[in-house]
Amino acid sequence: MKRNIIYVMTLLLPLLMGCKQGSNADTDTEAADSLAVDTLQTTDNAQLSTLNSQQIDVEKYWAQFQEMYEEEDLDDIHETLTKYAFIDIDEDGISEVWLRSANDEDGAIFCFDDEGEPVLIITETEGKRPSFGKGWVSVGFPAGGPSYFNHYAIVKDSHLEYDFTDFQVEENHEYYLNETEITEAEAKKIEEGIDFENTEMKPVWKERGRGGALR
Repeated sequence: MKRNIIYVMTLLLPLLMGCKQGSNADTDTEAADSLAVDTLQTTDNAQLSTLNSQQIDVEKYWAQFQEMYEEEDLDDIHETLTKYAFIDIDEDGISEVWLRSANDEDGAIFCFDDEGEPVLIITETEGKRPSFGKGWVSVGFPAGGPSYFNHYAIVKDSHLEYDFTDFQVEENHEYYLNETEITEAEAKKIEEGIDFENTEMKPVWKERGRGGALR
């Protein structure tokens, strides 16, 4: 009887080992497939962002960029914009364009509308530097006396969705949605939809005439 048990176990052992190895192989294959998909998706996102950046012909729009910047610039003296960088404010893989003067004191950030025309998101000057978060860019600065100006431009799907402004004088606030004054309750509701956590933007600057391509 004991010999029969040993004999049966001898026959079953290779089968059991084969099942175990097959199970490990399946698990390993699934893990490898998952890793390949994740890598492919990451690569696709990076390629999409790079492709989009390459398709923006900054030279084609440069005169418009300069004119729109000068119309909305917060200072009286307007610098000439000489360099640009591609950034992704709302992290959707489609680039916005940040332009600056040679001395890095003045600049403007643009997106594009559905017709492919540039839209000014925000301007910057010395002392009025932009801050970034996911889906927004802002400038804040003292506005004289006990007053402070906070302006947010909300970007969604690579479009300027709306402007939100909080103008504070001492303890009093005036709130604006685009150019329309709104109530504090309306402002608080808008603020609830904004993630105010700052993100670091690391633009790679290029001189005008370098790197633009098709759009």
